[in-house]
Formats: sequence, structure tokens, C-alpha cells
Amino acid sequence: MKKNKNVEMRIYELLGVNIFRKYILFTWEKIAKSININVRYRIDKLNIEGVINYKKYIIGFIITHSILLLDIFVQCIIYHRPLSNALFGIILNSYCIMTQRYNYIRMKQLIKRLTPKYERQKDEIKRELRKEDSLLLDHTYKIVDKKERETNISFDDLIANASIEQLKQYRENLARFQSINQLMQENDFYPAEYQVNVSMPIKKHKALKIEFKPKKHNNGATN
Repeated sequence: MKKNKNVEMRIYELLGVNIFRKYILFTWEKIAKSININVRYRIDKLNIEGVINYKKYIIGFIITHSILLLDIFVQCIIYHRPLSNALFGIILNSYCIMTQRYNYIRMKQLIKRLTPKYERQKDEIKRELRKEDSLLLDHTYKIVDKKERETNISFDDLIANASIEQLKQYRENLARFQSINQLMQENDFYPAEYQVNVSMPIKKHKALKIEFKPKKHNNGATN
């Protein structure tokens, strides 16, 4: 598969996609910005998450130009127009598709190279988070959606498929939970204001909620 992709990339290079990408697309990007059209042909963040997000953008770009190219052919068939009249549109959209396909292959190769280091970084953060979570008093986690519906979730499930950015956010949340935890330990009681509703936003329309299980108090009374 990798050999086939390298052949495909070489074909695109022979067809001049690098020249097209370097001069035509970036020129259009500058023009689009000057008239407030939101297009981008560069990766926002040079890390695996930025590359993955950019790869999704490339897919949308390929679909858009494929639709435009198909529309040109349909219009030529319906209105019996010669393809030579639409030659500029055909060439332009074809090169846009080839160029983004070329970029898509490059992004996949880059993701493959970055993945081992990325996974090591995630595993390291996860170990830190599990250690911090183990220091908290007896507790449970819940995910709360925008309709206030709650779903129980274990900490391992919470962090299992999280990105590094999400893991860093969980670390910030745990630091806040730790301050509550410390207050409870120092006073050796279960503060009423933290009984059921300690939550932090984690993503759009969702929050992470922690519920500390109350301690039973021995007030010294005897029967």
C-alpha cells in the first residue's frame, strides 16, 4: 500500500501539483483573506492533533471540488456545451483535487511518524492523572449533557480515548477537585456545598461532574 501511494504521489508531482500548490493555491489563499473568505491551506498546529484536524479539512476540500467538477460535466451535457468551453474550470478543479489528494497522503504519512511519540506522551499524562485521581477521597464521576442528563463513567473510560489537549484539561479539573478534596480532609467532614454539584466544562455542551461520597460522622454519642 505504501509503495502504491508513493507511486501516486510521484504521478501528481509529474503533473505539477507542487507548482500549483506553491503558487496558485497560496495566491488564492491571500486573495480569499483580503475579501474575508475563510479558506486555509496550512496546518494551524504542527502536532498530530493539528495534522488530524487539517486532514479532515482536506477531505471537505476534495469533496467540494469533486462536486464542482461534476457540476461542470452535468452542465455541459444538459446544455450541450463543448467541454472546451469549460476547460479552465475542469483543469482548475482537477488540480485542486489532485493537490489535496497529494496533501492527504502526506498528512497520513506524517500522522504515522508522529503517532508513537504522541502515544507515549498520552500514556505519561494518563499515569499522572491516575495517580492524582487515586489521592482523592471516595468519589464517582459523571458526564452531564446540555439537558442535564447524567451518565456514570469510570476514570479509566474517561481518559481512554482522550487527546492530549483533553487530558491536559482533565489535569486542570483534577487540580480543582484536589483543592476540594484537601478541604474535606483538613476539616474531616463532608462540606454540604460540595455534596453533589462540583462540575467543570470539558467540551461543548458537556461537563465533568464529581461526587464525593459522604463520610459518616461519629459525634461521640453512645446508646
